[in-house]
Amino acid sequence: MDSSTTRTDLVICKYISQAMEANGITQADLSKALEGRSKGYISDRVLGKRSWAISELDRLAPLFGLPDALSLVAAACGSISSEAARAYEARERESQITDDLIEPRFEDLPPQELAASRDMNRDMESETPEE
Repeated sequence: MDSSTTRTDLVICKYISQAMEANGITQADLSKALEGRSKGYISDRVLGKRSWAISELDRLAPLFGLPDALSLVAAACGSISSEAARAYEARERESQITDDLIEPRFEDLPPQELAASRDMNRDMESETPEE
């Protein structure tokens, strides 16, 4: 990664790489859309080594079914938001699984234990000496 490459550049590069794979778009297709840029030039940008220019994103956007660079950047940011949401949901599921293993839920208790857990006198009865 070039020192001038930002996190935003990397998000855009990742989105473009994923969109290329999903749509069967090659680096040659990108080169053609950018009026014959070299393979090395395209490769550096696809890999996130260098930043895309906004004017280049404007010319690439139609390849991905988007009208312009702004739409492409918004889609890239949306893909990151979706990834973050999926990661959050995965953590929540993992947390719920852990909670289920540690703490039995009332609906999982047998009827006798459930009734005992609701008995208001249970503590007092356990402290009352038997005669």
